[in-house]
Amino acid sequence: MEKYRAASLFQPSNLAKALQDTMNPSPLPGNPTHLLATIVSIPHTISARTLAVLGYDLVMIDAQHTPIEAENLVRLIQTVNFSSEGKTIPICRVPSAQSDLLTYALDAGAGGIVFPHIDTPEEAAEAVKKCRYAYSNGDRSLAPAVLVPGVTDIAPHGSSHERVADDNVAVIVQIESPLAVENADAIAAVPGVNALMLGTGDLRVAMRCPPRQTGDPEDPKILDAIERLVEVSKRHQKPLAVVTCKVSGTSNTWLKDFQVLMITSDYLSVVRGHKEDLARMVKTLADVQGLKN
Repeated sequence: MEKYRAASLFQPSNLAKALQDTMNPSPLPGNPTHLLATIVSIPHTISARTLAVLGYDLVMIDAQHTPIEAENLVRLIQTVNFSSEGKTIPICRVPSAQSDLLTYALDAGAGGIVFPHIDTPEEAAEAVKKCRYAYSNGDRSLAPAVLVPGVTDIAPHGSSHERVADDNVAVIVQIESPLAVENADAIAAVPGVNALMLGTGDLRVAMRCPPRQTGDPEDPKILDAIERLVEVSKRHQKPLAVVTCKVSGTSNTWLKDFQVLMITSDYLSVVRGHKEDLARMVKTLADVQGLKN
């Protein structure tokens, strides 16, 4: 992602261009075909700093399901930017387009914003508007004390940091209800929407699918929704994102049609690692006890 970074690490990397490049059927050398991501669910700079240097393309800071206040959100976003030196792009999932955290995430330099529960093109258009300055027909407010004039607000000749932000920040909308699936075509057609994200967990609940355990075959209704989103993605040339550990089945061939793969989270990795370490030690102790006997 280093090739997409802005002139200053205080500003957002060009995730909009990186997403667009994943849709190129004949990618240029160095351009991504997929973006690999992980999620910060443990809202501490140690977690953000660690994930930032592991080689992921994106780190999503989840401010929807994680208790994060504004100052910590700014720290987490900037920790990813600075620790990775622009090689990993921080994105943020906010509770809604009306959340005050959205302004702080943008001002901190997030390269993308994930908006949950976007059901209509009107809601998608509002999300885009909140992320753009009036130069791009948005209503984002200009922060007076975020960038240092002539130092961190640098921009290409003839441009400005406001225009850089308008060009670079990606708007990613989550499709996680039957209504959203029905409106996916219209949502994808909204100017400024850069990607669609399948919200598998909430979509499964909204469709009244039976509860499932990890590894269970996926419900046919979810697979039908995936097929529809893939068609929409190809028609509008808009990338698809998904949390891969939330979807399973007898085949993962559908993954080839998703460009942003959110592989895991710090929380899930901690759970998995601790369970494996505990089981390993229990077995070791049993083996040692067997030798004693």
